[in-house]
Amino acid sequence: MTLSLKEKIELMRQGIIHRYIVPTLELRGFLVSEWKRPISLEDKILRDDGWKAIYTNFTTWETYSRNAPLHVYFNTFYGDIHEKAYRVCFVEFILNKHNYRLPPAVTGIFTRLNVENGYYWKHKIPINLDVPESAVNDIDSRYDELLLALSRAKVID
Repeated sequence: MTLSLKEKIELMRQGIIHRYIVPTLELRGFLVSEWKRPISLEDKILRDDGWKAIYTNFTTWETYSRNAPLHVYFNTFYGDIHEKAYRVCFVEFILNKHNYRLPPAVTGIFTRLNVENGYYWKHKIPINLDVPESAVNDIDSRYDELLLALSRAKVID
């Protein structure tokens, strides 16, 4: 079985994430969530022969959470495909409240993750996988910032 460049890059990103970043986040209290990130409309692209998935056969949909309803998802399939593309990965912080109307105080922080039957809210950041410890610190601190903003806006307790 030959792998495409896109699949190879996704596997490299996942290797770094699952061998270092996730175990380190687990030490900081993040756990695998039962809720999985839904496949969204932005995960597909319209071609002449219909809607085609951007994600690969190797894409995982696990999410991690320390405080529900905010979840972390590593979007390893989205990004550039070039020689050093494995270095950058997108992390999505997803509010697991289906079709929830966010207060104006946090609507600029989150954008919609559109799914077939509605939407969820997400916040997306790029992380550099060259220095995994720095990536973990970025994820952890952004998670706390988002929880604080959601709490101040009375979205969560």
